[in-house]
Amino acid sequence: MLRRQDEDDALRLLIAQRRLYRKAKRILGVRWLGMIVIGLGAPVLSVAQPSLAVVAGAVAGLWIFLGRTVLVFWQTSIGAQAAAVQEQFDFYVYGMNESVERSELPSLEEIARIAGPDETLRASAKREKLFEWYPIEASTPGVTTVAISQRANASYADHLLRSTARVWGVATVLWLVAMTFVSVVTDLSLLQFIAGVFLPVLPAFLDVIQYVVGIWRASRDRKDLADSIQARLEGHGDPIEPQDLVVWQERIYALRRTTPEVPDWVYRLRRKDNEAAMHSAAKQLANKADKTAT
Repeated sequence: MLRRQDEDDALRLLIAQRRLYRKAKRILGVRWLGMIVIGLGAPVLSVAQPSLAVVAGAVAGLWIFLGRTVLVFWQTSIGAQAAAVQEQFDFYVYGMNESVERSELPSLEEIARIAGPDETLRASAKREKLFEWYPIEASTPGVTTVAISQRANASYADHLLRSTARVWGVATVLWLVAMTFVSVVTDLSLLQFIAGVFLPVLPAFLDVIQYVVGIWRASRDRKDLADSIQARLEGHGDPIEPQDLVVWQERIYALRRTTPEVPDWVYRLRRKDNEAAMHSAAKQLANKADKTAT
């Protein structure tokens, strides 16, 4: 497994899933750009020209409709493809048989087209720091290694999602405080505040809340999975069997398909610390698993 995760066939899948996720995040970015423009521009427009408050509210509602239909369908479709490709990477590295055919999985030609020419795979992987993706120790037994890698995946995503939820939570609070402050300073009446500030940004605010709640829910689900795998690695319950790995892999795939995308800048900001913590935890669990086995 240590060798397989750095082979060209594995790197091709890893690069493809990263690029598919990146495309899905760009669509999410378009949605958020619209929300930011509405959230910041609608109150200003409504205060400057109260007669345009209804127009601002109508534009906000139209954008929410488009964002939650066309853009969400497009984003989730690409995200599902990325999740299917990432699962193929896991199957290849773990030496695990495919349990179910994934209709979302792109063809071999499509994956090759997304990842780029074979002669550039290793250079692309090096540039994006994709080598040694999982914290695999050559001396650790195969079943234990897969379980540790699955837990690392769930735990890493949990911490990344929590960071994202905190960032958006703080940004939302600051946004609300700023709107309230501007409304007080400009001496808006209650009616003007409701019609010109609150109602135009309400759809954007609800979209943000839904996103943050989804992030927290996904984080909690990842943590539950990581904790259950960790308990088995530490010797609580029956020894880990190959069938357990299949069940956990199915759970990971389901979470990947339903988890909201995390902005790349949050991922890059937290990557170094998260990877250091992941490798440390993996070594600790490998040592505990060895002691439990003996």
